[in-house]
Amino acid sequence: MRPLLAGTLGVAAIGIWLPAAAADAPPLRELREIVVTADRQADSAMTAKVTAALRQDPYIFSDHVTVRTENGIVRLEGRVSDLVDLFQILKLARRIAGRGRIVDAIEYVPVDDDSD
Repeated sequence: MRPLLAGTLGVAAIGIWLPAAAADAPPLRELREIVVTADRQADSAMTAKVTAALRQDPYIFSDHVTVRTENGIVRLEGRVSDLVDLFQILKLARRIAGRGRIVDAIEYVPVDDDSD
């Protein structure tokens, strides 16, 4: 038996050629598909790390920020009203993600000072 391994983005197709019963018959080929979930676990672990770090920092108000990770890309979404919080959230996420990519989808909504 000779295995054939080909995979793309989390799905691996494994084919095995079986010898033919007769000399003039083509060899039989059996294909099986295996879904690889290693990337999903890494994504969920990264999301958990970034979320925990944001929640544990006493100087950042990040209650309105959500973290999602897909294919190693960390996406930050939500709203902040303090520009310093926005920069600190991005800085912390970049530090945890390391070489991973960070997508900033956080909306900065400043609070009006005219609240008489």
